[in-house]
Order: sequence, then C-alpha cells, then structure tokens
Amino acid sequence: MKLTYWKAACLYDSNCYSIRAKTKKECKRLLEEAGGAGEDYDEVEKVVIEYKDGFDLMMELIGYEGGSDY
Repeated sequence: MKLTYWKAACLYDSNCYSIRAKTKKECKRLLEEAGGAGEDYDEVEKVVIEYKDGFDLMMELIGYEGGSDY
C-alpha cells in the first residue's frame, strides 16, 4: 500500500510543525497562510510512504526515527 501527501517542512523547529495536506493545492494554500516558503518553511514536496498494512505504517512512524522524514 502507499500513502501520498504533500509537505512544507518547518525549518525553525521540530518536524511536527511542518505543514501537511492531502493535495498539493491545499498544502500551497496553507503555506501561503503561514507566510510562504523562505525563512520558516521549505518549498512544498511530495511524500510517499510504502507500507504493508496499518500496523506496518504505525511502526514506520513511531519507530526509532519516529517518522522524522515524514
């Protein structure tokens, strides 16, 4: 299975503050509301996570790296 979403990484703080959305259009809108890319956020990028089932996805996100790339 595959989970795809769009992300503008937070550059000034933890990854948990990054902007994420289901569509590129929505992510760009949220990014603009937050002041746009530049000092605080990176450009919008596509993120794809491949997993076998819901449990595999959970383990990927809470594992050692804690989903730091996502």
